[in-house]
Amino acid sequence: MKLLVCCLLAITCCVLANADNVERTMKLTEVLKELRQLNKSVEHNGVMLNTPTMDIEECCFLSTLECFQKMVPRLKTKQKKLQCKVSRNLKPLTFTGVDSCSREEREKKVCQGCDSYPMKDSREFVQQLESLLQKAMTRLV
Repeated sequence: MKLLVCCLLAITCCVLANADNVERTMKLTEVLKELRQLNKSVEHNGVMLNTPTMDIEECCFLSTLECFQKMVPRLKTKQKKLQCKVSRNLKPLTFTGVDSCSREEREKKVCQGCDSYPMKDSREFVQQLESLLQKAMTRLV
């Protein structure tokens, strides 16, 4: 009887963990779709933004995401509502399961500050953000 209970508990934990990843993947897909919609309305006319590169150090994913979130409102677009939605959906709390590091490891790591990333035009900024979201999706699969 104890073995049966242990097996059921293990199966339940696996199902819940998988459901959590499915939910995160769905959220990432939603954010990616919104970003692509926003990109269609962005006026790519020389706006320069701090743009994190894709060679993100281990344990700095959430810090990089915060930088992108901070820069999204600076994009020039007429779709302000969608812009706010994308920025809001980039909150690091949404992506905590994507980062493979523990809270302690992230706290010990000194990540690059947003202001220290190179200035790139808005088109490249959006491309880098899209790449980061796609990378996050592959981590969940």
